[in-house]
Amino acid sequence: MVIKESLRAHAYLSLYNVSTDLVIANRIIPDHVTDPFFMQWKQNQSQYRQEIHDNFQPLPVKEAPLFQEEMCGLSALERLKEILYDQEDPTQIYYKETTLRVVQEEGQYSLELYLPGIPKDQVELSKTADELNITIGNHRRNLVLPQALAAMQPSGAKMEADYLKIKFSSTP
Repeated sequence: MVIKESLRAHAYLSLYNVSTDLVIANRIIPDHVTDPFFMQWKQNQSQYRQEIHDNFQPLPVKEAPLFQEEMCGLSALERLKEILYDQEDPTQIYYKETTLRVVQEEGQYSLELYLPGIPKDQVELSKTADELNITIGNHRRNLVLPQALAAMQPSGAKMEADYLKIKFSSTP
């Protein structure tokens, strides 16, 4: 359930033009834990770890172990930083994805929105004046269209490689 909620949050952030550059999976049971009590947990976790990598691809995934104690205080955060980032700059951009773009091809315009994992049948579109209204579940975004698209009407939409591609045509 947590993985599905994270996937949904990733898509909704993209809807609002907030890109995600890294996924952190936490509370991973370390390999050195060999107690038989944790064996089934480790097997299940192995499947979920693969699911995280598969579902969030191409985003990089870093893993934080399950610690013996709660991560409280600056020294604990420093320890976590060393595990996750070692000598890396944690402020760097790990993956860059354009969440919104206008494309012009052969005199036609399209608006492309990055919505990873969202099926087209869950997306509702409507246009009012110079705004495109996008609804996914209970999330709605009113996107003010660029001037090149504001005078045009949507003429079709399709999902392709995690992008909702909305074609625009001139008003007859």
